[in-house]
Amino acid sequence: MRGEFDAFPGGWDALPKNRIHHCHCKNAVKNETGKIEWAPVDKGFIDWAAQFRALKQIGYREAVSLETHWRGGGTPEQSTRISWAGMKQALKESDTL
Repeated sequence: MRGEFDAFPGGWDALPKNRIHHCHCKNAVKNETGKIEWAPVDKGFIDWAAQFRALKQIGYREAVSLETHWRGGGTPEQSTRISWAGMKQALKESDTL
């Protein structure tokens, strides 16, 4: 949301891994005017399958929470269901389930 288009792997590589204790699963895109806005988990700058593989590689065993900032699904519940489906797909693709 702050224009860090290389959040993963660039931002990830800069983090001290022993300080990661909670992960928020969400995504963002650049709209047609160039403004960054929330997106469903499976659409956006973050490759969540790769991120989940990286978390597994460092032995991460703490919280990952689905963040529901995106509201483009019609209702808050439907938006959450769409993002949850994207998160589940990324977990499957990452072979971390």
